Amino acid sequence: MKYLKIYILSLFSMILFISNTNALSCSNSVSKDLGQIASYVKASYEVIDNSQVKTLTVGDNSKNYIIPNFNFEISIYNITEDIYITIKDDKYNSERTVSFSDTNNGTYTFSNDDFGVIYTYNIDIYSANGDCYGEKIKSIKLVKPRYNAYSEYTYCKTSSSLYCQKFVTTEPGIKSNDDFFKKIKINNDKNKPDSKEESSIINSVKSNWKLYLSIFVGVIIITIVVIIIYKNKQKKKKDGWEL
Repeated sequence: MKYLKIYILSLFSMILFISNTNALSCSNSVSKDLGQIASYVKASYEVIDNSQVKTLTVGDNSKNYIIPNFNFEISIYNITEDIYITIKDDKYNSERTVSFSDTNNGTYTFSNDDFGVIYTYNIDIYSANGDCYGEKIKSIKLVKPRYNAYSEYTYCKTSSSLYCQKFVTTEPGIKSNDDFFKKIKINNDKNKPDSKEESSIINSVKSNWKLYLSIFVGVIIITIVVIIIYKNKQKKKKDGWEL
């Protein structure tokens, strides 16, 4: 009796295993169709600027300043009844599952108002097909940038430097105002072709001054000789010596 129970339990477990395996295994044709559907799933964001301009008045002087406030509307497109997705962020590891019924004609939109932090969203696409429900098909990523307060500096109005970008997807590594101006100076020095060329010429002259001096002296001597010859010829013409 004991062995019979063990046999029945083992058989039942095997049936469940086979059943689950078959349920998670898409046929080639279904996999191909699902792969095509998943390839159309895209993600993007839109920046909504809710910033306000305030005026600070001290005596007779007034100055405008900006109170930054941005909202990111993140949208995932082309979700169909054949698939569902999970969205997980890298900051809080919060995860949500979205099926076609949660969308607006296949588009799912949510907001992120944490505009001072970079987020990476990992979006996994799964099969909603009854033959292989839950099988992972594809993964995509979306990086939500953060607002860069240094972009409001007057210097940045005419600069395309990385440190002046209004929204950044990688941390520029600026620790303070002094550090910002230091990095700007280094960046400018690296991107001045005229100063590089000028520095290269100066270094070349310093290294080969003897050669350049010899060339200079040679040019002067040749110039003097040509002038003397020319004057002698002119004198001969004047005196009637030259036929």
